[in-house]
Amino acid sequence: MKHALFVNVADHGHVNPTLAVVAELVARGWRVTYAVGAEFVPQVRVVGAEPVVLPGVRDGGPPPEDLMAGVEVYHREAQAALPVLEAAIAGDVPDVIVYDFVAFAGKVLALKLGVPMVQLSPTHALFPGWEQVAFGVTSLSELPVYQRFQRFLDTHGLGCSVEQFQATADPKVVFVPRAFQMSPELLGPEHTFTGPALGDRSFQGRWRAPGGKPVLLVSLGSCFTDQPGFFRACLDMAAGLGWHTVMAIGRHVDPAALGPVPDDVEIAAMVPQLDVLAMASAFVTHAGMGSVLEALYHGVPMVAVPQMAEQRLNAARLTELGLGVTLDRADVTVQALHNAVLRVSSDAGIAENVRGMREIVRTCGGAAEAADVVARTGDRSAGSGTQFQQAVGQLG
Repeated sequence: MKHALFVNVADHGHVNPTLAVVAELVARGWRVTYAVGAEFVPQVRVVGAEPVVLPGVRDGGPPPEDLMAGVEVYHREAQAALPVLEAAIAGDVPDVIVYDFVAFAGKVLALKLGVPMVQLSPTHALFPGWEQVAFGVTSLSELPVYQRFQRFLDTHGLGCSVEQFQATADPKVVFVPRAFQMSPELLGPEHTFTGPALGDRSFQGRWRAPGGKPVLLVSLGSCFTDQPGFFRACLDMAAGLGWHTVMAIGRHVDPAALGPVPDDVEIAAMVPQLDVLAMASAFVTHAGMGSVLEALYHGVPMVAVPQMAEQRLNAARLTELGLGVTLDRADVTVQALHNAVLRVSSDAGIAENVRGMREIVRTCGGAAEAADVVARTGDRSAGSGTQFQQAVGQLG
């Protein structure tokens, strides 16, 4: 029986896209081990994988909003995770290691063992020159956070620079349609744009629309939700909208602190998002890539209120493609929200663009195509490390 090791970080936006892929592999007869934070063990078990619990370094908090600080957190998580991974697979080396693009321990482990690997990207794939866009530098080695990571790579004897580590030509599954990817023309054939891998999310519960009114979904995702002022503004907006509003407020805000809840408004920490989007006429969202793609799959126009760097990129892209509008969180008012929701739900041009992107998203290969990439890669002979060594040689 073929064996795949998945390595991920403890964020819903990174884990959710992988669950249907794991379920697909298990259905094909693969054994899957899944290394991730403890809170995701139930989801991993539901799709048929055996969990390995990785240590956390965030003290239960969300990742930082600042991109550089976020990279440093992921580097520290990799250093904590690597010895746990090595112990977990001692005497049971997998046929392929499948790692999220910020779950760096998975890639380090694959390179140390010479095991074939597949990178998973739940958002835009990193394109040549991304470091200039993200950090304003031409080389990652200019940055102290990557200098520290270089020492980590050196400690484990990889014999490569951080640029070479980032640039290896291992197969890459991108859970984004090529049409939504930034600068797709700069990316090589190792990238497979599968689009979203949406599977059974019944473990999140079920939801049915009460009927009779348009449905609005409001959510800032699972991380950056400590925004009581934003949610109060949404409640006030919902009171004058006349729709049925479903609001996911996360775990950081006490519903009682938001005051009176208007009729036709549901509030919960989390909601079955796919069920709600299937009935929604508009979505006020943080513009996390998972949420954006789930909305596009269901043909729902968006009002983006991004909270951090990656979400701002997504919001800019959806605005550029005419799939919705963006509000800066500093500019959010009851009236601004009201006007934005009415605009995206009534604008004929936005509706046409959303329909077109919905068709693109639905014709992508999804979980089955992603599983194909993993299966093909796992059929290679382990132990050679040839692909990485060739990549390093080409780079310098």
